[in-house]
Parts: sequence; structure tokens; C-alpha cells
Amino acid sequence: MNIGDIRTTRVIVTHPDQPLAQAAMLMRENKVGSLVVLNPHDPQRRAVGMLTDRDIVRGQVFKGADLHCLTVGDVMSTNPLCLGVETSLSDGIDAMNARAVRRAPVTDANGALVGIVTLDDLLPAVASELHELAELMKSQTHRAVQRSETA
Repeated sequence: MNIGDIRTTRVIVTHPDQPLAQAAMLMRENKVGSLVVLNPHDPQRRAVGMLTDRDIVRGQVFKGADLHCLTVGDVMSTNPLCLGVETSLSDGIDAMNARAVRRAPVTDANGALVGIVTLDDLLPAVASELHELAELMKSQTHRAVQRSETA
């Protein structure tokens, strides 16, 4: 299983020049905690940043400005961690842990945005893999017991 298998393909996006108040309303309307920031002039749709609810609060407090006076570019996190669709779950988890992020844009081989992955996506996938491992161990233990009984 890899990141491409568990990604969410519906990604809500914004651009650096969008007023922060509009971006916050977009997050609220779509019930998401983050937006992927794209350059509106980039036909490849490569992520240039991430905007989280935390970025909005921290940026507003730090800048001491009204949401209507700030843009996404004023407070977004730049250089987002992007995970390729072929990235393994464990490599994706390691990368997210190293960067201390809860969400990461998912990109194709050309760096184009094709989804997003969150901790909420990773938890059931990892649980499923652990369940498969437990079943494998159980079947091997059962076979070992059968072999010892016939020996």
C-alpha cells in the first residue's frame, strides 16, 4: 500500500493573493482544516504552500492585523512537504513526522497536485496493515503447531 492508495483526491485549494478572510470562509464551508496553496499561473498545479487554521490564527496574532487586511501569502507555510503517489506508507509517516505536519499534498511524478493525505487517512491504513500482519502471524503459528503435532 502506498500514499496514492489512501490519498483524498478532492483537495480544496487557494492562491497566495486570496484575502485571508475568504480562505478562512472556504475552509469553513468545506469543513477542512487546511488548504493547499497553488500559484494560479502554474498549469502544473504544484503546491507552493499550505494554509492551516493554525497558520491563520498565528499569522493574525503575529501580524496584529485583521483577517480582511491579510492575504494567504502573508501567513501560509511555504515549502510544503509533498509526498509522491508512490511513497510507501512508512516513508510518508516518517517524512510527516520529521517535518511535524499533519497533512501533506500528494503529487504525481511531475509534481502536480493529485490529492492530499492526512493523519486521519494514515491511521486506518496502518491499522489495516497491522491486522494483516497479525493474521499472517496467526496462520504461521497455527501451521507450526500442526507440524509439531504430526512430527
